Amino acid sequence: MNSILIDIKQRNNDWTIGCDNKQFQEINQKLFDKFSNLFQCKTVPKIILAESNNWRLLAAFSAAVSADCSVFLGNPNWTPEEWQYVVSLVQPDLIWGDLSRSICQESLVKNKGQGIINKEPTMGVTKLGVCSQRLIRDGTKVPTTNPTTNPTTNPGIMIPTGGSSGKIRFAMHTWDTLMASVRGFYQYFDQKPVNSFCVLPVYHVSGLMQFLRSLTTGGQLVILPFKEVVAGKGREIDPRDFFISLVPTQLQRLLRANAANWLSQFHTVLLGGAPAYESLLTEARQQGIRLAPTYGMTETASQVVTLKPDAFLAGNNSCGQVLPHAHVTIRSTTGEFLGTNQIGIVTIAAESLALGYYSSGDKEDKQDGELTKNHVLERSEGSIRAGFEETLSSTTGANFQTSPLQTNNGASLHFPHHESPIPNSHATPDKIPTLQSDDLGFFDEQGYLTIVGRHSHKIISGGENIFPAEVEAAILATQLVRDVCVIGIPHNYWGQAVTAVYVPRASDISVDVLKAALVNQLSRFKQPKYWVPVEQLPRNEQGKVNYESVKTTALEFVPRD
Repeated sequence: MNSILIDIKQRNNDWTIGCDNKQFQEINQKLFDKFSNLFQCKTVPKIILAESNNWRLLAAFSAAVSADCSVFLGNPNWTPEEWQYVVSLVQPDLIWGDLSRSICQESLVKNKGQGIINKEPTMGVTKLGVCSQRLIRDGTKVPTTNPTTNPTTNPGIMIPTGGSSGKIRFAMHTWDTLMASVRGFYQYFDQKPVNSFCVLPVYHVSGLMQFLRSLTTGGQLVILPFKEVVAGKGREIDPRDFFISLVPTQLQRLLRANAANWLSQFHTVLLGGAPAYESLLTEARQQGIRLAPTYGMTETASQVVTLKPDAFLAGNNSCGQVLPHAHVTIRSTTGEFLGTNQIGIVTIAAESLALGYYSSGDKEDKQDGELTKNHVLERSEGSIRAGFEETLSSTTGANFQTSPLQTNNGASLHFPHHESPIPNSHATPDKIPTLQSDDLGFFDEQGYLTIVGRHSHKIISGGENIFPAEVEAAILATQLVRDVCVIGIPHNYWGQAVTAVYVPRASDISVDVLKAALVNQLSRFKQPKYWVPVEQLPRNEQGKVNYESVKTTALEFVPRD
């Protein structure tokens, strides 16, 4: 995979704004040489990258991928317990990054003083922690895997995802799956160089893809911590030709920080990671912000559906239309294709789809119901489970036509085509996998996708189906709460009781006031039976709610019926 090194060497010095490109290239080359030396046996080295500095992380990432190592992106801010789990799961050959604040050696080894994390200065840039031996689940150091007992012969790119449960998992990608996503984005937005203004962590798919789009399409890249952007840093950069990616909570915070005029100058403001409520979209539209709501996930290497800014400004609140590298259908719970405006399960086929979730392959991991193979699979193999029921399965070649837009029983479909200079993947139509997501949605007559909620979050109360997103939108529209999450909790009579866990906008807002505000906004059976006030909701950096934590809070607060 030396092509990524070539791309970096061929770029002009001005493509990395805020970072010296010459130094970036030097770090990249030296790390490539170091990582290449890890090949002392036939197994593919496993490297966890956990740099706190985004530029150093990207230099290490591109070096490790070029050296054909299996790369695991890590969050330097994981807790020691989370790192314990990750290291035990991955059993890495190397941990690259300064983890002194996150990992103490006593938490990873039985015998103190054995020294798992060693400090060494590197290139005068940073001190890097090195783990040169694998760890088994109980924390004991063991030698690197013997190639005759546990071969790992296919390098992969493992991207962490916490999902709605908060449990860390790694979606298994390859260079091909990531490039398929880049190619689809490039084609969808008129095949022009993609300039990215990145405020999201690059160890997450949303930040990583911004780097890859800029690198491989000839665009520029700006990386700034979001807190600094809120404080006003980076405003001197002309944003007119740049894409910026935000999650809804970030958009809301920037609007409150009087950054609307600045945001309105961007070529496109991509919005994803979590559902955006209607009043936020309305405010962005009123401010003239060229918003592009998106639909995608770590498993799809970011977006597979995006609304173009002109359609948003014209009043469209959907997720948009399907990108060229994917096709999306709406299906019933038994797999039948549904027609226009029929709500069903969003099912995705794409060359950018992950191969599964990484697993150590031991008995405990297999019992989790996740992918049980610990190596990168062929595109036509394997199974994947997440949320309601996600499956990887081969599709028939007959389902893929040459036309970029087809209709199947009223559902809008896009099919992959290869017209851009972005490297094509080696996947063939009969090997493109399908993922049945946990999301419920529908296509309208123009092929725009609207997501109505999660199948696993649907509440059935008194025999009625209730989608939390609708209830949350109505509550937020009252302007009486700052944030809200609606869930169903067990109820002896109703089966499930609609429960709102919310952050009140002011301390004197009572439940009676909230109830009164919803009387004419929601049907009676959709109105919350219980209201649970909290100081803040447990959201991750991408704005996603940890539903397990919310349910625990609600069950502790609500009286047992």
